[in-house]
Amino acid sequence: MATLQTASRQTASSAKTGDMKELDYSVRSQAEICFFLNGVMQEKSLISLHLSTSSHSIILSSILAINLEKKLLILDYGINETLNQIALKRGSLRCTTSHNRIRIEFDCNNLQYIQFEGRHAFSADIPESLKRLQRRNFYRVITPITNPAVCIVPSLGPHGAEPVAYNLLDISCGGMALIDQPDADTLLQAGMVLEHCRVNLPGNDDLFGSIETTIRIAYVGTVILNNGNTCPRIGCEFIGLPEKSRILVQRYIAKVEQQARKLETESGV
Repeated sequence: MATLQTASRQTASSAKTGDMKELDYSVRSQAEICFFLNGVMQEKSLISLHLSTSSHSIILSSILAINLEKKLLILDYGINETLNQIALKRGSLRCTTSHNRIRIEFDCNNLQYIQFEGRHAFSADIPESLKRLQRRNFYRVITPITNPAVCIVPSLGPHGAEPVAYNLLDISCGGMALIDQPDADTLLQAGMVLEHCRVNLPGNDDLFGSIETTIRIAYVGTVILNNGNTCPRIGCEFIGLPEKSRILVQRYIAKVEQQARKLETESGV
């Protein structure tokens, strides 16, 4: 992974804002919803089942299974039987949890008592929508060196010149950092706005792919890699990123996080 040491940075005046308001990303695709819920299940994240607006009326649970055939979510049974019965009587609850440090909200409808693998459990319909709530500029991941994500920038030179490919150093829902060749005099300058840039986010199924976006160069600095090479580092801001593309970026971030945790587990870190 790259070790960042910033030098002689050229920064655009509005590269960073103090706007930290909460952003609401609603997901309605069944495949997307199941992807995020499966991530919650794999992380064994706790889920709060809200019986009311009171913080005292909550059942702590977790996802035990996702039955795609029956379109059911299987949830762990609460330890307080009185609250369990209230929940079953109401039949619909608001659920909150987190995935990759991002708050997730969805509704559990048609809540019922079942036996699952010899234990008490709840079943509920897989939600029709899901909200992911995060703060602007909240979280970014360093992208893998092997099988890297790549940004293809349209020609910067004379007419007919070839597009230029840059590997990504990191990415968030707000932007990304690109890396140029060692000791290169990069053509990218702070303040540039580049349209029709294509970002290829590698994955092993149809949930991943590429996005096309407009980017604004926020700053140009340098990065010193572990091998000693000094390379230009270009900070970019996404401009008008469509919701579908934003979800794909979020999905890629989730995949990179899962891979990192798997490596840490295997290496005993």
